[in-house]
Parts: sequence; C-alpha cells; structure tokens
Amino acid sequence: MNEHKRPSKGNASYSGHPGAKGSGYKRRSDRTPAAASRENAEELRTGDRIVVTVKRLGINGEGIGYYRRKAVFIDGALPEEVVKAEVTQLQPKFIKARLLEVEKRSPDRIEPPCPVFGICGGCQIQHISYEGQLRAKTELVREAFSRYAGLEDVKIKPMLGMEHPWNYRNKAQLQLKRKGNEVIAGLYEAGSHDIVDISGCPIQHPKVNDAVEKVKSVLEELQIPLHKENGAKDGVRTIVVRYGFQSGHLQVTLVAVSPRLPRQNDLVRLLRLTLPDVIGIALNVNPKKTPLIFGDRTITLWGEDTMEESLGDLEFSLSPRAFFQLNPQQTVKLYESVRAAAGLTGRETVVDAYCGTGTIGLWLSPYAKEVRGIEAIPEAVEDAKQNAARNGRSNVSFHTGAAEELLPRWAKAGLTPDVIVADPPRTGLDPRFLEAVLRTKPNRFVYVSCNPSTLAKDCKVLLDGGYAIEWVQPVDMFPQTSRVEVTVTLERKDTAR
Repeated sequence: MNEHKRPSKGNASYSGHPGAKGSGYKRRSDRTPAAASRENAEELRTGDRIVVTVKRLGINGEGIGYYRRKAVFIDGALPEEVVKAEVTQLQPKFIKARLLEVEKRSPDRIEPPCPVFGICGGCQIQHISYEGQLRAKTELVREAFSRYAGLEDVKIKPMLGMEHPWNYRNKAQLQLKRKGNEVIAGLYEAGSHDIVDISGCPIQHPKVNDAVEKVKSVLEELQIPLHKENGAKDGVRTIVVRYGFQSGHLQVTLVAVSPRLPRQNDLVRLLRLTLPDVIGIALNVNPKKTPLIFGDRTITLWGEDTMEESLGDLEFSLSPRAFFQLNPQQTVKLYESVRAAAGLTGRETVVDAYCGTGTIGLWLSPYAKEVRGIEAIPEAVEDAKQNAARNGRSNVSFHTGAAEELLPRWAKAGLTPDVIVADPPRTGLDPRFLEAVLRTKPNRFVYVSCNPSTLAKDCKVLLDGGYAIEWVQPVDMFPQTSRVEVTVTLERKDTAR
C-alpha cells in the first residue's frame, strides 16, 4: 500500500487536496505578488496568494468561496473555513486556487483514514466527518434548486445515510502494472497514466479487497504478462471482482487483449485454490485502445457464466458485464423512495424511462397495473426482459428506443401513463423528452438523479409546465465521495391532492 505523509490533526498547513501528491507548504519568494496589493479579482495573477472564506462544497467536493465577489474553487477546503490559497487558474467567471493553509479550521475536518486519499481520486471528501458529509450534500441539493429552479423553500427530506459508511462497494475494476516482481492493482491518478495502489480500499467490501489481493498473488506467482509490460501488446489489462452481499458469490473476470493467456490452465487452478468462494472465472477480450473496461466477447474459463444476487425480493443473474448497483444497501432505500414518490395504488400505468436493466420498473411492478420500460441500449433491454421473467413480473414490458420518441408514439396510440419515472444519466433529461412529458401530462412525475444541477434545471421546465414539487429525498449512495442521489416527486397542479 502506498504510504503518504500528511499533516497531523493539529497542523493546519496543506498544499492542494489533503493527501495530494507533492503536498507540503513551500515558502514563496518575495518576488511573488501578494493578493493584498490587488484592488479587485480581475487584477489577480497566477501565483498570487489570497485569503478566502469558504461558503459551501461544490459538486466535485471542492470548497467554494469568493474573492472580491468572484467564485474561488479550492480542493480540500471545507465550508466555514478561512484558508490561504495560491491562484492556479484564472477564468472569466471563476478562479481556481491551491490550498496552502487553513487559518480557521472547520469542526467537521477529520484525518482521512485512507493513505492514498486525494491521489487515487476515487473519494473526494474523506476529510469530512460523516455528519458533515450529509449536511454538505444536502446543501448541494438545496443550492441547486435555489440557483437553477428559483426555489428557496423546496421541501428537502433528511438525507438517507448509512450507519456504517464504509466497505459498501460490491465491485472493483482495477488497472494493473508490475513493480519489480510485484503486481500493483489500482486506479489511474487524475491527469496521469500512473496507477495508484488501492490495496485494502476502505470503501470496497473486504471480500472484494481480499479477492483482488489473491488474484494479484496468482498473477505474480505464475508471472502472467500484463498489457503494455515491456512493450507487450497482449497480457492482462484489468482485474474485475464482484461480490454478492446476499448470495455470498464471488465472480472474477480478467480483461485481456487476446482470447488466450499464457499458463491459462495453471491460472484457473491456482485461482480456484486461493479463492474457495469463487463461482465463476471469466476472460473478457478487449483489444481496442479505449477507455471502456470491457470488450464485446467474454469467455468462461471455469464455473458459472453468471452469479446470483438479490435486491429485496428481486433476484438477478449477473454476467461479468451486467450492470448492478454498487451499493445494494442504499439502493433499496433509493428504490423505496421512488415507490413512495410514485404513490401507487395498484391501478396505475407507469412508464419507466431510461430504465437500464429494469430494476426500478421491476421494483414498482407489484404496486402498479402495468409498467413499461424504455431504454436505448439493446443489451440492457435484453437483461431487463430476463430479469422480469426470472422474477415472474408479468405486468412489465421493456422496449428498445429513445424515451423522447417512444413516449409520444404511445400517447398517440392511446396510452395515458399515470406516473412517469425517469432515471437519466448525469447530463439530465433530453429536452424533447421533457416536451413529451408536458404533452402527455402524467399525474405524477418521479425524477431520480445523480446530478443536482441538471435535476434542478429540468425540474424548472416541469414547474413552468404546470407541475409542483411535493418533496425532495436525497440518498447517500456513495459515502466519502461528493456524489449524491436524489428522488423528486412532482405532481400536476390541476390534480394535486
């Protein structure tokens, strides 16, 4: 595990994000201009030092304050802190600065438990107490609705957090490199091609961490080549490990350039010996130069093609490439908030837009008359259909296509959905879909989002189109990160109860 020195709890001096590479305050020469000599923000220069009072967190976990009324983004700074920072970037509407020193410390600041926090990039806010994280994320949601929807008094329910906000991730996808004879597995450091060793990652389930370590040891023992090692064009690129919290199943997939690995039989034999819980070992072939982890072809080397897992009373068979929520415990809370927002009585027709593999639609189906899912990716639709058949949900159907095209087509054919649920990507809803919703006029619209900014912007369109927000429910799906999931329930004003 990479070791990294960081200031003790009593030391308020920092450089950049706590734990960032190259941290340590360095005294600047007298030739560096001081910010005190600048009359306004427009006169600042790169390298100037400024004192900023931090007001809130940004969507990437950075502290946001103001210097002469201009927004300043400072990685590692926390709300309520007064910090000294060095200007690193000047833009027309904002300033970026590097944290040098905390002059007034937030009571929520803690020592991050992970030795590579701030380097690997997987977590952004481990340096905040968990109670502080929940408050900050709630404020992120509140600020988004104020700024983008003009709502100062939106009803935000208490954040649904975790009792133990660690060890919650059920899957790891880690890149590989060799250091001497040792195999290193980790994530790319932001803005570089350096792999950061994340052994023992505190947000991964211990079974996942243990499996990764054992796979690495087998690769080391057999000296299995790694991709791009010594100029090699084949070899293993990525380790993927998934653990079933409910089933106890362990699935191991190696992603490689070619469909055959050196000493492949020995590899499978040793993996089975060292991982007695493993139920399937697979090889995914990805020869392309692409940021995507998986290629199109997966070969089962031993065991089952899929692993079993469940959410509530829903059961799933997961192939190595199949999507499944990374935090099952919080997913149940999220889906229950969607069910509450939908207000189903068993008589409603529900459209589940951007349905993916159908989990939300399947969750709602026992409480609805009919559920229709829409998804643009054909493979996800096939998974959704299999999930419906496996769980005996006969009142659910899944359809391939764009939601903004299928919804108007169905409406023209006479379908009048009572409830529409949408769980789009971070970019938000397609404007044509929003137009289709306003023309279709469902009684209730349930919006699930992982981006408060695009959520609030889209809600503004619905508010202007005759809807009112009943309540907003934030869910902490990914503790220690800046991400927040939100469910919003909107009701047509002419049908409001």
